[in-house]
Amino acid sequence: MCGIIGIYNYTTQEPVNKTTLKKATTVLYHRGPDEEGFFFDDRNGVGFGHRRLSIIDLSTGQQPLYNEDNSIVSICNGEIYNFPELYDQLTAKGHKFKTRSDNEAVIHLYETYGTKCVEHLNGMFAFAIWDSNKKLLFLARDRMGVKPLYYALQNNSIYFSSEIKGLLALPELKRELNLESLNKYLSFENIPSPHSIIKNIFKLEAGHTLTIQSNQLRKEKYWDLPLDSPKLKISEQEAVEELERLFYKAVQRRLLSDVPVGVFLSGGIDSSIVAKFMADASSEKIRTFSIGFHEKSFDESKIAMRFAKELNSEHNQFMFDSKECLKLIPNIANLVDEPMSDASILPTYFLSHFASKQLKVCLGGDGGDELFAGYQIFPVHKLIGLYNILPRELRNLALFIANKVPPRETYLSFPFVLKQFLRGIGMSNEIRMFVWMGAFLDSEKKQLLNPDICSSINRNTFEDIQTYLTHKFISTDVDRMLYLISKIYLTDDILVKVDRASMATSLEVRAPFLDYTIQEFGAQLPYDLKLSRLTSKYILKKMAEKHIPEYIIKRKKQGFAIPVTKWLKSDLKDILLHYTSKSYIQNQGLFQHDFIDKLVQNHLNETWDNKKLLWNLLVFQLWYEKHKPTIGTQDTTFATKEATISV
Repeated sequence: MCGIIGIYNYTTQEPVNKTTLKKATTVLYHRGPDEEGFFFDDRNGVGFGHRRLSIIDLSTGQQPLYNEDNSIVSICNGEIYNFPELYDQLTAKGHKFKTRSDNEAVIHLYETYGTKCVEHLNGMFAFAIWDSNKKLLFLARDRMGVKPLYYALQNNSIYFSSEIKGLLALPELKRELNLESLNKYLSFENIPSPHSIIKNIFKLEAGHTLTIQSNQLRKEKYWDLPLDSPKLKISEQEAVEELERLFYKAVQRRLLSDVPVGVFLSGGIDSSIVAKFMADASSEKIRTFSIGFHEKSFDESKIAMRFAKELNSEHNQFMFDSKECLKLIPNIANLVDEPMSDASILPTYFLSHFASKQLKVCLGGDGGDELFAGYQIFPVHKLIGLYNILPRELRNLALFIANKVPPRETYLSFPFVLKQFLRGIGMSNEIRMFVWMGAFLDSEKKQLLNPDICSSINRNTFEDIQTYLTHKFISTDVDRMLYLISKIYLTDDILVKVDRASMATSLEVRAPFLDYTIQEFGAQLPYDLKLSRLTSKYILKKMAEKHIPEYIIKRKKQGFAIPVTKWLKSDLKDILLHYTSKSYIQNQGLFQHDFIDKLVQNHLNETWDNKKLLWNLLVFQLWYEKHKPTIGTQDTTFATKEATISV
């Protein structure tokens, strides 16, 4: 795994400042501590920087990489899982490989297929190619968006990097808060692509490429989740057998490495299946890693340890120390360049740090819930119709109970779940899903945001939902929900969390569920094979029955969470009070203190569980304190420009 950064002065062809780019590249050191490499084309105004975490071809796989006559150069962050097949195909066509690096296949594919080369790749990647003959810069991101790629258009140049911090290390780029993105973050708990928290910096969307040639920029989508395709006519047994076949191949592909590979084992169904298939595909004892919590309702470590013994794995367990976690929280902005209030990034970081002491690569179980309807919102969605037909008196009674039941500190307590459910009543299926999962309602943001800030935000909070559904016709509400949860929650929350937490410790995480062959197959399965009555991930559990114990399959889903409700009232109380104090809020100029103080006091007095809202706000404040962005009026110039290149 690696970090990439680059500049192309496509209008002026002015040479890239080498000192500046090299300094910015060092900011990505954590993504690739083993080596660094650079490429500069002074005649055309191009500069590339690369940091390498060496995993495949340790001796000759340094980057940048070149084609046979050095006219094409590339830098890549990621792994190409189908490299062995591509190597055979490309050498048969006459291509000469200079290394055994999987990333070199990208260059020779580009020579053969041009910008359509991405269609032949199975992997997680973000890469840049400079074609000196065509004076063309080509950027690409993998189908699911596992690896990040940010870019900025400014001063008739394009700047790109694996992380925003690389771009902000370039003095040409300003650090101005994007108020529209702040509005989205407060609701979604993340910032949907292509937006970012910094004005004029964008994310290249998953499954997209960006080409710059002759002063023209063209963005294209080369792949999307086929939830708009006709469903497969397939029996349950056939579905189990095909899923099993695809999953075994996906795990095998991700074992390609010149260094040892481990696996995260949480005790849940997804990671357990990954670990079992990995054990079946390995000739040696596998290494498993798990994390335990002292708070019982958050802990899965005993289940993980029990299954690890049955796998006969070399099991490594890290007990989550609340004190160490609390020390990390003030520095959470160092992990992510944008505010993202998924608190599970903290245990993910500690698990990654723990595993990175022994190896460089781990497999993970991400991607199964989004594909197979694994979240509680899907069975609850089935029940929403029953709630809507209840007499008004009973619905009012439910609201009364929700207001009276005192909050609890356990994971997904009944009072918390009930209150979240009632927050989404009366909304469309697609928006209600994100309200259930998210933080602030629009009505609450009107009380939260300073009136001047609120009036300058002129976009619809949920415009990204509407944009996705406008560009892709999906006939059923459940398929629309699955599509959106993959595009917005999986890509811009889960995968960001895993990438930043793991790469901060120089660890690569590979997720078999995100293999595009599994994603395409799962997307075309009938919905009743995903949610059967109220049983979520039905077909996955049927497949799992052949491989993992019943005590894992039938146990209640457990999230990778931390006791935020409790901590905000105790260990985090002082830091919460500091960043929500009247003086801090007034000096900042973004929010209204009276509303925030009410949220804080209701939580501290245990009259209402405001963990979602307060954690969301606290994470933003910590990010703001570190980056100190300027706050100006909202300007849509670059947003419009970015939109015009979309295809």
